[in-house]
Formats: sequence, structure tokens, C-alpha cells
Amino acid sequence: MRLSRRTVRLPLLILLACPLLPLAACDETPPQTSFAPLHYDYLSVLHLNVGTVTTVDNGQPGSVPGDISGRAPTPPDQALLRMAADRLMAVGNAGSAIFTIDGASILHLPGGVLEGRMDVHLDIVTANGQHAGYAEAHVRRTFRPNSSDGDGNADTQAHLYTLTSQMMQDMNVELEFQVRHHLTDWLVENSGAASTSAIQQQALGLPGAPPPAAPEATPDAAAPAAAVPATPATADTPPAPAAPAATTPAAPPADDVPDAVFPTGVPSDATPAAPRVMSPKPGYLTLPPGTPSTPAAPSTSTGGY
Repeated sequence: MRLSRRTVRLPLLILLACPLLPLAACDETPPQTSFAPLHYDYLSVLHLNVGTVTTVDNGQPGSVPGDISGRAPTPPDQALLRMAADRLMAVGNAGSAIFTIDGASILHLPGGVLEGRMDVHLDIVTANGQHAGYAEAHVRRTFRPNSSDGDGNADTQAHLYTLTSQMMQDMNVELEFQVRHHLTDWLVENSGAASTSAIQQQALGLPGAPPPAAPEATPDAAAPAAAVPATPATADTPPAPAAPAATTPAAPPADDVPDAVFPTGVPSDATPAAPRVMSPKPGYLTLPPGTPSTPAAPSTSTGGY
């Protein structure tokens, strides 16, 4: 059987074209279809002194004309509700905190730019229904995809997910700042209980009086160490000997002149010295009784014995 040239060329063209098909298919990156859920329980929790925390969602997808947030793997309003559940905690006994989403949208602007917007506020309402506090937070952010994606590929799930994540980073910072600035009186300690400790006063007693009783310890205060009770004295127990009082030698009078022989004082076993006899004044010398009277030579002494 003889084949024509035309019949032989057709299979050859098919064989040459087949290797090119996989190469063309590899140029297209498959779209991302799996996205991690957004959560914020790793951030600090804001403990509020209220009985309950409730949420109101006024920013559902499509609430704003042209909103495309419903195409996002996690719509912005759902991310805000997740943030409120993870970071706002009621630790009081009465009243309520109301977290309201005023708006959450993403718009596709001309030129392939995505514009996101989030608006929320937090109200504190007392048990009798009175408005006691208010804080609000607003976030605006734009996202411009790569120019190679083109205007038609700007609103992909990956781009919407990226923009939502960026807006939530800003919202977590902004909301915490506003709450701490405007609702500081409604924040309590991280332990989840309101601080009840206060400065205590203690009256001082008179000198020698027994000390006043210590105030009752609060649950938050550390328990003091137990004092060892004193053993009561009984008839069989001899009293403890009193410690000898420290004796201090009396200081000599200020006008006492130290003795030249005994500068530190006369020893207790020393015999006291006889008093010194002073010479009489000149002209007053007399003979002892019984001495024969003889003319005495004129005295030239001016003193002495």
C-alpha cells in the first residue's frame, strides 16, 4: 500500500505539537484555594468590668454599593466579630459592653486598586440602662496588586485575604488604644477581677501601750507569718533572771582638777594623806609653852617653817 506525502505529514505535525502543550499549561500558576482562619487570641485580652459582652453586625457584605468583601475567604465583618470574641472579656457582675460594627467593606477602584474600610464602636451600659462610656475606632487601607495581574485580577481571593489581614492588624492596635484612652475606668486587672486593695490606716498608740490589733487581711494580701505565742509563767516556773544593767562610771565634776600623783583618782586601798599645815604669817611666831624666855633674834623670814 502506498501512502501519500500528505498522509505522512499529518501525524508528524501532531507529534511535534504535543510536547508544547504541557509547557503552556505550566505557565499558569494555580490560584490559592486554602487560607488560614483569622484569630486574635494571641493578643492581650481587654478585661471589662461588665457582666456581658454582646456584638451587633451592621457591616455585612453588600451593605455598601459596590462592596466585594463577600468574595474574601474571611469577610471583614467576620474578622471583626472574631476579634471581639478573642479580645473583649466581661469580668464584672452587672452592666454590659456592646461591640457594634458600623461598616466593613472592600471596593474595587479603577486601576486595579482595592480600598478597604472598617468602623466600629464600643458602648458601656450600666445595669439600669444608662450609657456610661464610649470608644470608637476607624481603619482605612488601600491595596494595589502587582501590575502583571491586571485590573481584572485585582479582586482575587488571595488579594482580598491580604487586604483584610492588613486592616485587622491596624484595627487591633487602634481599638486597644481607644479603649484604654476612653474606657480606662472600666478596665480591670489582667487577673479578671477588679482591684479592691486600698491604702489602709493604722493608729499609733501611746508609748508603752500594747500595739493595736492588725487589720483583717484581704484575699489579695499575702498572709503574714504566724507569730510564736509566748509561754505563760506558772508557779512552778522560776522567773527568768533579769539581765544585769550596764553600769557606766560617773563622770567627774567639770571643776574637779586631777591630782598630780593620782591622775585617775586615789585608789580605794590607799591611806588618805594628812592635811598639809601652812606656815603662819610673818610676825606671828610664838614659843611653845614651858620654853624659857630668851631674847630672840630679829626674824628675817617671810614665810615657811
